Amino acid sequence: MKMKLNKLCFIICCGLLSSCFVTSCGDDKVEIPPAIQPEDPDKPTVPTEEEYNKPTFTLHEEGQPFDTYRGLMMTGYQGWFGAPGDGCSHSNADNTAWYHYRENDVFKPGVLQNSIDMWPDMSEYTKKYTPGVDGPTNRSSKFILPSGEVAQVYSAYDESSVLLHFKWMKEYGIDGAFMQRFVGEVINNPDGKDHFDMVLKHAMKGSNQYQRAISIMYDLGGFMEGSRDESAVLADAQAIMDLYQLKDRSQQKFYLYEDDKPLLALWGVGFDEKPFNAEDIISLITALKDQGWSIMLGVNDDWRTHNSTKWPRAKYQEVVKNANVIFPWFVGRYGTIADYNSKRKPIIDADIKWCKENGVHYAPHCFPGGADLNMHPNNSVVDRLGGKFFWEQLYGGIKLGAEMIYVAMFDEIDEGTAIFKCLNKKDVPSNVPEKDYYVWYNKNTGSYGRGAASVDESTLGGGWCKKASELNIVFQGIEDDLPTDHYLWLTGQARKMLRGEVPLKNTWPAR
Repeated sequence: MKMKLNKLCFIICCGLLSSCFVTSCGDDKVEIPPAIQPEDPDKPTVPTEEEYNKPTFTLHEEGQPFDTYRGLMMTGYQGWFGAPGDGCSHSNADNTAWYHYRENDVFKPGVLQNSIDMWPDMSEYTKKYTPGVDGPTNRSSKFILPSGEVAQVYSAYDESSVLLHFKWMKEYGIDGAFMQRFVGEVINNPDGKDHFDMVLKHAMKGSNQYQRAISIMYDLGGFMEGSRDESAVLADAQAIMDLYQLKDRSQQKFYLYEDDKPLLALWGVGFDEKPFNAEDIISLITALKDQGWSIMLGVNDDWRTHNSTKWPRAKYQEVVKNANVIFPWFVGRYGTIADYNSKRKPIIDADIKWCKENGVHYAPHCFPGGADLNMHPNNSVVDRLGGKFFWEQLYGGIKLGAEMIYVAMFDEIDEGTAIFKCLNKKDVPSNVPEKDYYVWYNKNTGSYGRGAASVDESTLGGGWCKKASELNIVFQGIEDDLPTDHYLWLTGQARKMLRGEVPLKNTWPAR
């Protein structure tokens, strides 16, 4: 019986198969797909071989001193946020208590009333500050979260906050940070010096505790203005070297070295709007080298082709040749992947080749996106695209032969370039002001203003005057379908790509 059933099933199946190839409508024909051919054993399918970056130098080993920037994924660290009651002398004045959160001396919801465009994810901070509750309420007001709770912020003056940031660097595989030191804020400015000296102290501790590289970076805004001259900067740099005994690796083991000397960076070199010129920078570099530093320069994006009265091309290139490392500044120079690939990438390629020919290390500058609408509402937002914009730059720089990367910035929520943990877009607080007001932009001067009365647009040189409610400036945030640590994670994955630990691809690994 069983044999008969099997035979019957076989006959039925054959009939069904044959019916598939017979039509019932005249001359209509059914397309019969070609048979699947077996693989030819003499010509087996060859899988695509994955490409890896192949560093030609010894990579840094965890727990060892950082003897070179090569092979490292470093990030810039602003460290400039403060709050009332954090202990800094900024808190003694109502208009500076919300240090770098404020705009027009206040920290309140509304464009031109606060300086930040992203809101930090405060879930892991030990010390928190509440605008509208802490400090002078006439200078601040509450920011309300969608949950109805009051939003809070942190202060970099607190040790616990800075140590948390260095802990994140360790957890996500970021090698370390360049600590920003703003000449206009630390030189002959006791309150600013108090703040940045304390932040640096915490960062030095974080560097040792979490074995992260650390380096000083002077932002030269204000250099050669009044008493902020070469001698003042040299005195500050020498004081730091002496205090932390940077020539003694047993004291600050993880301070970043280059060419057997502690590395110090100068940012803003070659920007025509700055009050100094090439001769001033050559003099400063020479004096800093005499102190025992190696030098990194943050240069203009067109440093190789730039030619102006203050920065003639030959002199600019002479300045660069005096440096050990350079990185160009790209924020505001392009804002889309298409622009990066068609315009910026060829320039980076030529930059790297020039630097290799002239014995200078080159670190491409990569940033996740940008927005600073609360300070500059006439500007546009550089969309992060869920990390695609950022990763394209990271991949592109490594693919072109870069041996080190500079990521800007770790904590820059003012201009929306931060890679640290920030709130998702759906979770940011409201930025609607308590009372509406007018905002204007003067195109002739590039300046902004706000007030209770409108301004005649004919006086603004083609600018505009609108109500704050009409502008509707909202806080930016991490994309809602992504975790708040997404950009920290991406940076760490790019480090693996730089080191040749994961394939060199323009799509990031699965998480």
